[in-house]
Amino acid sequence: MLVAVGSVKGSPGATTWALAVAARWPHEPTPVVVELDPAGGDVGSRFGVHDVPGLSSLVTAVRHAPVGDAAEYMQRLPVGVDVIVAPPADAAAATTAEFAARGPAVLRELAAVRPVLADVGRLDPASPALSYLDKADELLLVARSHAAELRHLKARTAALAARCPVLRLVLVGAGPYRPEEIATYLGLPVAATVPHDRDGAGILGGVYRPGRGWTRRPLLSSARTFALTYPAPVETPQEVRQA
Repeated sequence: MLVAVGSVKGSPGATTWALAVAARWPHEPTPVVVELDPAGGDVGSRFGVHDVPGLSSLVTAVRHAPVGDAAEYMQRLPVGVDVIVAPPADAAAATTAEFAARGPAVLRELAAVRPVLADVGRLDPASPALSYLDKADELLLVARSHAAELRHLKARTAALAARCPVLRLVLVGAGPYRPEEIATYLGLPVAATVPHDRDGAGILGGVYRPGRGWTRRPLLSSARTFALTYPAPVETPQEVRQA
């Protein structure tokens, strides 16, 4: 399963949501979060991890051979999430642009091994990350319930829907509009509503250390409720796998 997580306007917390869902995933195998934001990766800076291994080394590897389960390009975060980190700033733009041609097929292959949450950042019309939508099973659009963000999102919905078969909304924080009003306005279902949770976001942002009960924070609880909507994978019998 390959799920893209992105936004259209501002920074409503797509990366944080991807990490939250991965941290509270109820099934095995758990997802890997892949940073594909052309504006630059944030996870490495948040948690003080190196850029290598990460997306840049994965991009280099796929020039020469299949990457298999890509385990050698992942790092485990203190919140228990495996992530393929992107470099910051211009280096990320160059890396994601180079990966845009072959990357969608590579992630599709990886998604056959374990779920992939692809953090595609802000989906501007010229974003190289748009190519990943062509292979994604669904796109989660993270947005705040503010008129400006919703109007921008409405203007982009048709173009995004032409590339990905399923679009759903993740609404962050309180706003003047009810989720059902937003769903009707945009013509998209609401997959999750996420309460404002500074401490939960701080844990997933590397600001606070995860302490006792951190997975019960409102943000993490919302992620758990959402993740439970995905069915458990069907186990393939051993004799079939080996055939």
